[in-house]
Amino acid sequence: MSGGPDIAKVAAGGATVAHAVRNSRAVEGLARAGLFTRGVVYLVVALLTVQVAVGKPAKVDDQNGTIQEIASQPFGRVVLILLAFGFGSYALWRFSVAAAGAPGEHSQTAGKRIARRLAALATGVAYAGLCVTSIRVLSGGSASSNTAQQQKNLTAVALGLPFGRGLVIAIGAAVIAGGLILLWWAGSRRFMRNLATATMGHATHAWATGVGVAGIGTGGVVAGLVGLFVLQAGIANSPNASRGLDQTLRTVAAAPFGRPLVAAIAIGFAAYGVYSFFEARYRDV
Repeated sequence: MSGGPDIAKVAAGGATVAHAVRNSRAVEGLARAGLFTRGVVYLVVALLTVQVAVGKPAKVDDQNGTIQEIASQPFGRVVLILLAFGFGSYALWRFSVAAAGAPGEHSQTAGKRIARRLAALATGVAYAGLCVTSIRVLSGGSASSNTAQQQKNLTAVALGLPFGRGLVIAIGAAVIAGGLILLWWAGSRRFMRNLATATMGHATHAWATGVGVAGIGTGGVVAGLVGLFVLQAGIANSPNASRGLDQTLRTVAAAPFGRPLVAAIAIGFAAYGVYSFFEARYRDV
């Protein structure tokens, strides 16, 4: 027999550490702070979207653009300090899920566990980036440059690759598929499985369900619209046909009856912000 470590004991020790991480009060606190911060950001995005709906010169960019917009407001630095803390908390929580898994994942298939951990890792990286952006803006820097132009540049690079048109078309189709999945997630109300519904009263359950359906459904619609423009860019072999969030909303607003639709999207963003507050309180983390 070799003198190497007992594999069973190492595995058991790893499982114990993972269990401790999943049930840590500190991890729970990070999760709830991060979810609350996400809610604040989506409420700000909703306000900017309302301005697009009424024709005011607001810029609804990605969350980096939202950070820059917040910084320009009175008390913006104080809010950014809180946001930096919240983004960092959210990122650390998602990294902990990527490393140790989520509650109840032992009942899932290996493929689903891996997919969820990879998704948690990707989300953690994204929110860590938002934390860094917030700190950079607090230090006198700026958020990333025009993301719409960045998207067009990336589309142009992709179109220049061998089979680039097919790649861009596939990406557009994938984004549309993601939007459809969000719509299904909203319609099926499966998102409520993440919440401790047993501790909710009837009214609280109804409100959480309503804003969840509206907010997640809106995300599906917006993702579908963005995906359609990416798909169009691939079909037309033109990077200029690609649209980010801001240009997508402005294109919709310019269409007949477009402004009421953008106003409805703003309500959906606000609903997702409120749903994030419900998650901050009731999510099983």
